[in-house]
Amino acid sequence: MKPTSFEKRIKRRVTARSQTFFASSAPGLKQLLKKEFESLPIPPDSITMAEGGVGFTGPMKACYLANLYLGTASRITMEIAEFKAENFRTLEKKLSQVEWELYLPKNGPIHVEATTRHSRLYHTAAIEERATGIIQKHLQDDSLEKNPPLPTQRIFIRAKDDRFHVSLDTSGELLHKRGITAMVGTAPLRATLARAILERTGFAGNEPLIDPMCGSGNFTLEAAMMAAEIPPGFYRRFAFEHFPCFSDAQWRHLKKTAAKEFRKGKSPLIFGFDTATKLVEDLGDTVADYPFSSFVSVGQQNFFDIVPGEITGRTGVVVLNPPYGKRLGKKSDITTQYKEIGAKLARDFQGWRVGIILPEPDLAKLLPFSTDLHPLFHGGLEIHVATGIIS
Repeated sequence: MKPTSFEKRIKRRVTARSQTFFASSAPGLKQLLKKEFESLPIPPDSITMAEGGVGFTGPMKACYLANLYLGTASRITMEIAEFKAENFRTLEKKLSQVEWELYLPKNGPIHVEATTRHSRLYHTAAIEERATGIIQKHLQDDSLEKNPPLPTQRIFIRAKDDRFHVSLDTSGELLHKRGITAMVGTAPLRATLARAILERTGFAGNEPLIDPMCGSGNFTLEAAMMAAEIPPGFYRRFAFEHFPCFSDAQWRHLKKTAAKEFRKGKSPLIFGFDTATKLVEDLGDTVADYPFSSFVSVGQQNFFDIVPGEITGRTGVVVLNPPYGKRLGKKSDITTQYKEIGAKLARDFQGWRVGIILPEPDLAKLLPFSTDLHPLFHGGLEIHVATGIIS
């Protein structure tokens, strides 16, 4: 079928051009995110470190790959306009010149989010209101049939020193949402943070891992996906799937290629434990629904009763996210808890590498091994992860 004039415009302006993207990350994860790019077929000279994440350029395929494979990224955005505006008249003119219909679906809901710094136009609500009206006018098409409701597309407008950058959210929901359903426990750890902590310990998916306080199971699930070589974004949907430029054939090819690399385990390698019956049952049910199930064993047991030698004949990695803050109570209780954890690790986990979350960095002194501390942010709190080897 001969391409329409609209399809030709999309090819000429979007798919045939190199685009500018940005992978944002939580504080403390930028270096890990940069390292992840090394495994993607994206030229190193197109990748740049920036405030809050990593920038990169390439065709739309690069956007698909980043969303699919990056395990520590929070969101992938695509810049579609950059200009200077010192007043609202200029801002409205510049926004009206953007060919929004080439990037966003017709008649779809949108959400505009603006931030400003050192700019004459500092009223973010006014910027958002004007931009929303202009974009909706571009996307309105009363001739189209009523279709099922589309997901809301997010547009980010960033202004600094009167320079405006307009970007589209290509991810949709934040990337820590893997599309894998599991029971949400108390204060669940985001999958992106779980992935970062696993990488900090050196875990690569080919050795035993014990998650003895698994809760909702993010360590267990992330480790299982790593062991099975399943990309972090394989089971979820993305905002770019509704872009007019989206190539369903190319996307299906990328996922089919990824699926060919899936591995199956001959015996469990990832062991998740918790004392809560409901959490263990739900995590077990979740694991059973996915191809990585052959790598995973889930059971109900207290950390202090676990003897690793009875579970696996090899040393590996143990990761712990003990309850802290409001979940535990007084500081004296936290100190006692980490002393007991340290004693247990020293007694039964000789030769194992450890990753353990600390609400306060001074708690590392209670652990029976030399630690490296890595600051992270979880639920608005600054926490630390201590890694090391029990010798």
